[in-house]
Amino acid sequence: MKKAISLGIREEKRLQYIDLAKGFSITEVVLYHIFVHLDNVPTIVNSISLFRLPLFFFLSGLFFKEYDGFTDFFRRKVNKLLIPFAFFYFVTSFAMPNILNILGHTVKHTESLGLSGLWAFIVEEEFSNSSLWFLWALFLLSLYFYAILVPVKKISSNPKIIAFCITVCGFTIGIIGSVFLATPPRYNLPGFIDSAMSALPFFVMGYLFNKFTDILVPNKWDKYLPIIVVACFALVFYVGGSCSYKENNYHITPILQYVCGMAGTLGVVLGAKMLGDLPFITYWGRYSLMILVTHGLLLQIYVPIGNKFLAALPQLVIVFVILIAVMFTYQLLIPLMKKYLPYVTAQKDLINVSKTTNK
Repeated sequence: MKKAISLGIREEKRLQYIDLAKGFSITEVVLYHIFVHLDNVPTIVNSISLFRLPLFFFLSGLFFKEYDGFTDFFRRKVNKLLIPFAFFYFVTSFAMPNILNILGHTVKHTESLGLSGLWAFIVEEEFSNSSLWFLWALFLLSLYFYAILVPVKKISSNPKIIAFCITVCGFTIGIIGSVFLATPPRYNLPGFIDSAMSALPFFVMGYLFNKFTDILVPNKWDKYLPIIVVACFALVFYVGGSCSYKENNYHITPILQYVCGMAGTLGVVLGAKMLGDLPFITYWGRYSLMILVTHGLLLQIYVPIGNKFLAALPQLVIVFVILIAVMFTYQLLIPLMKKYLPYVTAQKDLINVSKTTNK
């Protein structure tokens, strides 16, 4: 009965606290990249990397659907992930770098130049708008999980057996990616194939949380949320460490990588559930894809300006001012992208999909 309620809420309206959780995480992504531009990433910001992207992997699994067969599923993922990736990759990591190079401006990643730059994300795994890797990796993740779940469900209809099988498969693939491929001697697979493998356990855990918990709806455990949230973050920041899922490089043991990743993820999600809604941050979370694919361009403008006019101030103040400037710029940019770029920002479907969903 509770599960029916959970699914009903999910299908009828958006859960604001999920958008809030995404808002927190996309803000963390922008914050991290500001520090990267300044060549000085504090330890605590590095520790956030343990759960910054795993949260998005987890949420993707939490709301996973098979839809009406593989064709319908594939079309939807192309609309929501592959088309935004392809469009912004071509514009920001191929066309713009080549144009700027012709005009005599320095290009950050020369891998993006020339016709070979069209395939830089596969061959070199480096390109100007590096944040786009996440959309491609999430596309791969969705295919991985579909390829695991559907055969398992054909073998057994028992929910516990299904959960056991996909957990074993998911974590086996994850360990192969984060241990056997990531540790010396490294075996780098092209096109972020290994990165997506390492992230698969978080996708699996999201799916299992949907099926076997009441995380999406009010429940008896909600009164303990403050304690749970504090405990989750205490564990993450006590252990410390850093992860780069893009580079498939982890400065922490695999067990702690996944334990801290899940702890931090639950800390953000449950913290957002406790708060419910926050102005601006919830809005940014709802349109986090738009921020993901464009914030790198804004940083190339705002960071030099901040360094020039705020140089006398402490670095943390400079970072905070740049962060505020970037995020509030989206109060203008998001409506414009919704209006003029709906098909490449996952607001409308470019490829027709089924109007009914059986699963």
